[in-house]
Amino acid sequence: MGETNAVTSGSKQVWIVAGALLVGSVLLGPLVQIGSFLGPTGGILATFLSVFSIALFAIGSDRSSSVTAKRPLGTGALIALGVWMTISSFVRGLATIPAAVETFLSFGYIDLLIQFVLAAIATTQIARAGIVARPWNLAPLWVVAVTAASWVVQQIIVVAAGSNVSLFIPIIVILDGWVRVVGPVFLGIVAIALASRESAVAAGVREQES
Repeated sequence: MGETNAVTSGSKQVWIVAGALLVGSVLLGPLVQIGSFLGPTGGILATFLSVFSIALFAIGSDRSSSVTAKRPLGTGALIALGVWMTISSFVRGLATIPAAVETFLSFGYIDLLIQFVLAAIATTQIARAGIVARPWNLAPLWVVAVTAASWVVQQIIVVAAGSNVSLFIPIIVILDGWVRVVGPVFLGIVAIALASRESAVAAGVREQES
C-alpha cells in the first residue's frame, strides 16, 4: 500500500478553508454564549461550519487533497460523522422541551458512542491513508484519544464523588470544555500550517524550475 505526502495547490485551498472553518466553528460557540446575539441560530451555524469543514477534509478537491485519499471506509466514516453531528445538534435542541429531558439523557450516551466509533474509524483511516504528512497524520487520532480519556476521567470523578458530585461540577465542565475547544482548534491550525508549508515548498520548486 503506497503512501504519498504530496499535496496539490487544490489541497492548499481546501485544507486552509477547512481548517479555518473548523477553528471558526469552535470560536463561534463562546461568542454566541457571551453575546447571545444569534440565539439558537448561533449553535446551528457553528454545527454547519464544523460539518462543512469535515466534508471538505473528506472529499477535498481531488484524491491528494482528501485526508482519507477518498477511500470508501474513511471517507464514509467522516461523512457519516458530519451527518450524525447534524442530527445530534437537532436532537439536543429539543432538550429544552421538559417532556424530552429524560429521552435526551439516554440519547446523550448513544450520541457519544456513535460519534466515538465513527471518529475512531475515520481517524485511523486518515493515519493509514498517507496523505497527511507524518507525524501529523496521527493528530486526529490523538484528539480522539484525549477526548475519550477526558470522558473516562469525568465518569470516574462522578462515581468517586458520589453525593458530593455537585462540588466537582465546575472541574468537569472546565475539563469537558477545554477538550472540546482545544482539539478542533489544534486540528484546524495543523491543517492550515501543513497546507501553507506544502504551498511554500511547491512555490520554491516552481521557482527553481523556471
